[in-house]
Amino acid sequence: MQVSKRLVTWIVIMVFSGIAFSGIAMGQEEGQKDLSSYMCKDVMRSSGNERDLFIGFIHAFILGKKGTPKFDEMKLAEATDKFIDHCLDNPNDKALEVMEKLTK
Repeated sequence: MQVSKRLVTWIVIMVFSGIAFSGIAMGQEEGQKDLSSYMCKDVMRSSGNERDLFIGFIHAFILGKKGTPKFDEMKLAEATDKFIDHCLDNPNDKALEVMEKLTK
């Protein structure tokens, strides 16, 4: 499956957003979400644009944790395809954990 240019653009935007905000504390205050609590089914049930944004945000979060602004566009696209395939087959897996395994 080939990743669209729109998805790659969103991934790039989210990567830089994630890096910019990676130093902010991740406390559980009212109205805040815990990224690690999202399941694959949560991502896959989202509309196309929301799903693209969520996947891009996960990529950005992981790159922020690694402390690097550098990424390989093709590797992110491949990881995204594998993530979608995995989540379709395993809807109860945690989305963040899946993507972390795919991007090691």
